[in-house]
Amino acid sequence: MKGLFVDRDGTLNGMVYDGTHGIMDSPRRPEQVALMPHAGAFLRGARELGYRIVVVTNQPGIAKGTLTEAELEAVNGRLGELLEAEGAGWDDLLYCPFHPDPGPGGRAEYARLTDCRKPGPGMLLAAAEKHGIDLGESWMVGDGLVDVQAGRRAGCRTLLVSKVKLNEIEQFFILEDARPDALAGSLKEALEVLRGERAPLVPRSDS
Repeated sequence: MKGLFVDRDGTLNGMVYDGTHGIMDSPRRPEQVALMPHAGAFLRGARELGYRIVVVTNQPGIAKGTLTEAELEAVNGRLGELLEAEGAGWDDLLYCPFHPDPGPGGRAEYARLTDCRKPGPGMLLAAAEKHGIDLGESWMVGDGLVDVQAGRRAGCRTLLVSKVKLNEIEQFFILEDARPDALAGSLKEALEVLRGERAPLVPRSDS
């Protein structure tokens, strides 16, 4: 069984502005959830290609005390509803609630560094064991370098979805395991990579 591991925030759904901290962050309420363009079509297409779909997401807000498990469940539920309306969905969703330094107001029981937190591969490895997924035949898709690192460390091919041009982000590929196997500007292009309709390989500086 081949798997498609997909990041959540910034990949399937948009980020939202946190006015309190002045940053873009994960949605905390169902009404904040909005699908990224082509999200439903991407997951439908991956399903048609025979992929088992697993969403893997870091949710450090739980450790930081800014997000409750009930709020996370409500956000995931709303995302699932929006995808279902487009004929799409996932087979499983895993999240990591931990953070090594949650700061003031944090929850001590979640203050730890664990392998499940991307760039660690723990969530992917757990899902692969649970669903019988062949990691060598699988992809990790996300909008951040931690997604690439997690996928590479798990033994997957990796696909970075970013509108930033290759020559503008290549400097970051010197980070350990941070060079993706493919780069796409949208989920529409990402599906073309999975289908073999778009050249997948990122040019390497040493080639």
